[in-house]
Amino acid sequence: MRDYINRLSRGSSIIKVPKLSCSEEQITMDIMCNTVATGSFICDATDKVYGMVYADNERVKILSEQFGGTHIITEYQVDASGLEENDEIEGTFTVVCNAGEKKIPFVFRCMKENQDDIRNHVKTEAVVLHIDNEENTIIHKDEAEQFECVLIKSGTEETEIDIYADADFIELEKDSLSTDDFAGDRAVIKYIVNPQKMHAGNNYGYIHIVSYTQHLKINVSVICKKADESEDFEVRTEEKLARYKLTKLYLDFRMKKIKKEKWIAESMQTVDRIRGIKGTDVFYDIVQIQLLMASGREKTATQIYNNIKKDIVGRIGENVELYCYFLYVSTLIVREEEYTAQVLSQVKKFFENGYDTYRILWILFYLSTDSDNKSIRLVRIKDVINSGCISPVMYIEAMNIINAQPVLLRVLNQFEMQVINYGCRNDIISEKLAMQIADVVANEKNININTLIILKKIYDKYEKDEILTVLVTQMVRMGMTGENCFEIYEKGVLRGLKITRLYEFYIASMPKKTDRQLPKIVLMYFAYDNTLTDADKAFLYANVVTGRDSYYKNIYEGYERNIEIYVYEQLKAGNISDNLVVLYKALLKTQLVCDDTGTFVSKMPYMYRMQCFSDVVRYVHVRYPQFTEETVYELSGETAYICMYGSDCEITFECIDGQIRKDTIDYDIEKVFDIQQYAEVFEAAGDYGKNNSRIIMSRICEMRKNSQYTQETLKLYKTIKKEQGISEQYKQQVNAWMIDYYYHYYEEDDFWHEYNYVDTDNLTKKDAGKLIEILIDSSMYSQAYEIAGIYGCCMAKAAKLLKMTDYILTNVSDGHSQIIDEITQYIFRHNIYNEPVLSYMCEYYNGTNDEMYAVWKSAVNYNVNVLHMSERILAQMMYTGVHTGRFTEVFADYYSKIPDMLIVKAYLSYNSQFYLLRQKKANDIVFRVIEECMGDGYGLPECCYVAWLKNLSRNPVALREDTSEKELAQSVLNELCEHDRIYGFFKKFKGILDLPYNMQGLTIVEYIADPDDKVSLTYSINGADRLVQVMKSNEWGIFTCRFNLFYGDSLEYTFIVNDSNEQASTEPVVCEYKDIPSENTDGRIDMLNDCLASRQQHDLTTLRKLMYSYCVEEYVTREMFTIVK
Repeated sequence: MRDYINRLSRGSSIIKVPKLSCSEEQITMDIMCNTVATGSFICDATDKVYGMVYADNERVKILSEQFGGTHIITEYQVDASGLEENDEIEGTFTVVCNAGEKKIPFVFRCMKENQDDIRNHVKTEAVVLHIDNEENTIIHKDEAEQFECVLIKSGTEETEIDIYADADFIELEKDSLSTDDFAGDRAVIKYIVNPQKMHAGNNYGYIHIVSYTQHLKINVSVICKKADESEDFEVRTEEKLARYKLTKLYLDFRMKKIKKEKWIAESMQTVDRIRGIKGTDVFYDIVQIQLLMASGREKTATQIYNNIKKDIVGRIGENVELYCYFLYVSTLIVREEEYTAQVLSQVKKFFENGYDTYRILWILFYLSTDSDNKSIRLVRIKDVINSGCISPVMYIEAMNIINAQPVLLRVLNQFEMQVINYGCRNDIISEKLAMQIADVVANEKNININTLIILKKIYDKYEKDEILTVLVTQMVRMGMTGENCFEIYEKGVLRGLKITRLYEFYIASMPKKTDRQLPKIVLMYFAYDNTLTDADKAFLYANVVTGRDSYYKNIYEGYERNIEIYVYEQLKAGNISDNLVVLYKALLKTQLVCDDTGTFVSKMPYMYRMQCFSDVVRYVHVRYPQFTEETVYELSGETAYICMYGSDCEITFECIDGQIRKDTIDYDIEKVFDIQQYAEVFEAAGDYGKNNSRIIMSRICEMRKNSQYTQETLKLYKTIKKEQGISEQYKQQVNAWMIDYYYHYYEEDDFWHEYNYVDTDNLTKKDAGKLIEILIDSSMYSQAYEIAGIYGCCMAKAAKLLKMTDYILTNVSDGHSQIIDEITQYIFRHNIYNEPVLSYMCEYYNGTNDEMYAVWKSAVNYNVNVLHMSERILAQMMYTGVHTGRFTEVFADYYSKIPDMLIVKAYLSYNSQFYLLRQKKANDIVFRVIEECMGDGYGLPECCYVAWLKNLSRNPVALREDTSEKELAQSVLNELCEHDRIYGFFKKFKGILDLPYNMQGLTIVEYIADPDDKVSLTYSINGADRLVQVMKSNEWGIFTCRFNLFYGDSLEYTFIVNDSNEQASTEPVVCEYKDIPSENTDGRIDMLNDCLASRQQHDLTTLRKLMYSYCVEEYVTREMFTIVK
C-alpha cells in the first residue's frame, strides 16, 4: 500500500483497476456446538491484487489475513465454544485490496452433534441368524458338485460366525463369516458334496453355524447311488440289521424281558427274511437249527444239520467261529456226554491256540457243565472285555454271574463299572448285588462321579438306607454341592442319617429360596455349631430372618446374636449377595455404621442388582465419562451387584469369547436399597464416602440438580479435581462449574486466594469470559489480561474489559500488542471506549474503511490525536478506490493539521484522476489545496494541474475578476502547452487567456485508457481515404490526436485499442467543424474559417472584406518577417 501511495503521489494512473469476483456471495454453514470448524472461500482477480481480509465477529478468525495474487484462497476458523443449538454466528468478511472492498456476509448455525453425524451413533441391534432352508436332501451320483444355502441376519452388530461340517463328504468353501461377507442381510454358504468320501445309500451330515449367541445346523442328506454296488450294499445293510435283531432278541430272552416262545418265533422270522434276501448262508442255517431244537422240532433240525454238515466240515479253516458254533449246535442234536466232551475239548483247543474271541468263549460257556467255577468265567469275560470286546452278550453273561454270586464283586475297576452300568441300563441288578455294590463303594477311597451315578440308580430302585448312607458319605467326601445334589442330601436329612457335615452340604446344595422352611433339626444343629461358608451362612441367616416373625418365631432368639455379628463382619468386608441384601435390609441401622463399615454402607444408596439373560456373559463393565478407568463386576450365576453413581454411566458386558458387547445383551436392573427408608443410616455413613471420588461425583450431580450452590458445593469441586483417575474432560467440566460458582455465588473478597484452585488450561470461551470478569472485579488486571491473551475476550462484557484495558494502557504499557488490538476492537464494536482506548486504536488499528472511519470519528469527538489514523484511512481509501464524502471529511481534517505532503499529493492526484478519467465530481477542497500547493511552490503531478485548469474551464469568465488566479492559470496553461500537453478544453479559455501558438486552430480528439495500452485512431476527412494514426498518451490515462480542420470539414473516426482482436474497435464517431470564430481572431486559420463560413452563408460582402484582410496580413507578414532556415 505504501508503494501505491508513492506512485500515486508521482501521478501514476489509477485507471487500471483489477476486477475481483468471489466464489460465494454469502457463506452459510452448519457447525457443531462446542467445536472449532474451518472453512474457506475463493476470490479470483483479473490481475494481481494485494490486500487484507477482515471478519467483524470475534468468533471468526482469518488464518492468513494478508494475500496477494490472482487466485486467493482465504481460510478461516469458526469457534462455537459455549454456544447452544440454533445459536448463530453472524457477520461479514471484508476483502480490502486494490480491486476495492468486497463484502461477503456469513451465517454459521450451531447444531448438536447427533444431528450432523448420526451415522456414528446408530444403535446397534443384536444379530439374529436364520437359514432359508435347514433341510437339504440331495440325490447324487459320481461327480463332485457345489451346493449353497443362504444365511439371513437381522440386526446391525458386528459379528463373527464360525462354520464347520461334521461329515467328511461335506467340504466348505469358507470356515468363517464376518459382517463384511453379508450382502445386505444375506450371505451365501457354499459347499461341495464329494462322492469319493461317501458310501452308497444315505449319507448324513450337518453344517454347523456358530455365533456367540446361536448354534444353527443345516441338515445335509445325500442319497449316493453307485450302480455297481447298490445291490450289495442293500444286502449288507439287511444282514447287519438281521444280526442286530437276532442279538437283541437273544439278550431280551436272557434278561427275561420276553418269553422263550417269542424269542424263537421272532428269531425264526428274522432268519427267514434274511435268507430270502441273501439266499443260502450256512450261518443262518445253524441259527435255524438252534431255534428248531429249542422249539422241539428235532426232526427238521436234524434234516438241516445233515444237509450242511459236509459243507461245514470242509470249510473249517475259513471261519473257525462258524465251525465252533456248528459244533455247539451239533451237541444239541447228538445228546451224548462223550460227544459233548469231545466238542468241548476241540473248541478249547481253538480258543487256546489263537482264536480267543468272545463268540468262541460264549460257546465254551454253554458246552461246559454248570459246576464250572463262576469266578473263572468272570475272569475270562474280563479278559475279553479288557481286550476291546463290547458285545452285550459278554455283559449279560458277566451280570448273570455277579447277580448269582455278588461276593465275586470285590473292586470297582473299569470292567466292573462297565458291567454294572450295563446292568443299570437294563435294570437287571439284583438287590443283593446292589447291597454288595454299596459295600464295595463304602470301602473305596478314590471314586468318580460314575460310581455315584450307579449308587443313585440302585438307591432309586431299592431305597435302602445303607445304600443312601454310602452315597451321601461319598458325595460329602468328594465335596459335591449344587441343586442337582440337594435331593440326595435332603433324603439323608429326612432319613435321619448320622453323617458328618451332612447338614452343611444340605444347606450348600439347597435352592436358595429364603422363604422355604428348614427342618427343625437342621436349625438346631446350626444354632450351636455353625461351620458353614459365608455364602451358605448368608442363606441360612436370611432364611431365619425371613421367618423370624412366623414359623421361626420361637428359635430366632437363639440366632439373633450370631446373625448380628455376621452382618457386621460382612459389612466390614464389603460383601454383597441376594441373601446378604435380605439381611442388610432387615438389620441395617445406624449402630452398625462405624469406621469399619462406614465406607461400604456409604456405597449402598448407589447399589443395583443386575440380572443378565445370557449364558455368555462373564463380567459387567461400568464406565463413567468422568473417570479414566471402568469398574468391572463379576457375575455370580446370572446376577451381579453393581454401583451406579450417575445416570450417564455406560454398561457393557464382557462375554466368554473376550468380546465387549452392549446393546445385544438383555438384562434387568433394579435398585437395591430404598434411600428414603434407610435415610438415617445413609446420612450417618455420608462422611465415610468423602474419599470416594464416584460418590463425590454423584453428590455434585445431585446438588447441581437441586440448584444447591453452597460452600459445600465448592469444597466438593476442589476435592474431586485432586482425585486420581478423573478424566481430563471431567476435570475441565468441574473447573467450569467452579468458575461459574465464583461468577454467580461467591461473595468473599479474597478471590486472589481462590484463584490458585482454578485451572486456566483448556478453558472454553464462555468460561474464559467469566473468569476474565471475575479477575477484573477482583482488580487482578494482569491475570485477566493473560487469560484474554490465551482465549480471547469475546465472551466477557465489554464494559468490564474497558476497565482492564484502561488499566493496562495507563499503568502497564501503551505499546502495540496483538492482545490489546483484539480487546479494543471488541469493546469498540460494542460502543464501549474511552480516550486511552481511542488513542491506542488511532495509533495501531487497521480494519475495513467503515470500521476505521468509525474509530476516527469517535476519536475526533474525544479530541484524540488522529493524525496517524487519518493517514492510514486516506491511504486505504485511495488503495481501495473509495470516492465518498467521508474520504473528503477525513482529508479536510488531516490537511488542517500538519499533513505529510506525500499523502496530500497522493490525495490530490487520486481525486484529480477521478475527476478527469472517471468524470467524478471533485470536492472544492481538492482544487483549493492544489492552488495552495502551487502558490507555496510544491510540485504536483501533472494530472493535478490539468484537473485544476479543467475545473476553471467550467467558468473561465470568472478569471477576469481575479487577476492572480488568471495569472496562475495562464502560467499553468503555458507550462502544459510548452510540454506538448494540449487538451480540448483549452479552447474554453479563448478570449480569456492567451492561447499558445502551438494549439492555434487545432481540433483535439481524446480517449481515456490504460497508459500502457496502444490506442490507434482510424479516420477519414470529408470522405477521403481512411488513415491510421497512433494516439499520444500523457502517461496517466488520456490519449490525444490533433487535427487542423476548417469550417465545414467532416471528421469520421474510430478508436482501436492494442491492435488486437481481443479488443473490439469502438463505434465510429463523426465530427463536423462548425465553430465560427469570435470577434477576436487568433491568426490566419481563424480568418480562413471566417471566410469559409461567410461563403457557406452566401454573405459575399463579408467574404470580400475577410479575403482582403487575409491578403493584407499575408503580405505584411511576408515583407516584415524572414524565415530562418
